[in-house]
Amino acid sequence: MKLTHEALDRECPHCKEKLKKYSVSSFNFSDGLGFGTPLLLVCFNDECKIFKDGWSAMFDNYGKTGSMRYWYNPVDGDEGVLPVGSREAMRGDIIEE
Repeated sequence: MKLTHEALDRECPHCKEKLKKYSVSSFNFSDGLGFGTPLLLVCFNDECKIFKDGWSAMFDNYGKTGSMRYWYNPVDGDEGVLPVGSREAMRGDIIEE
C-alpha cells in the first residue's frame, strides 16, 4: 500500500487529536517482528483517554509504572497501543512537519 496524504492525515479515535508521525526503529526481533513501515502515526496528547487511563491500567494489570499511547500503521491500517514509561518517552522520534 502506498502512503498517501489521506493515510497520513488521521486523528486519534479516542481524543480526536491529530496523530503525529513517529519514526519507527529499524530494529526487528529475530523472528521478524516489526511494523513493516518506517513510520507510525502516534497520539502524543497527554489528555487522551488512552494515555490518562493507561497509568492505572499498567499498574493494576502488570504492576508497572507506565502508560500507553495509541498508534496507527498507515501502510496496513493496523492499530494498537504502545507502552511508555513516561510522558516524554518516544517524543525524540517525532517527525516534524
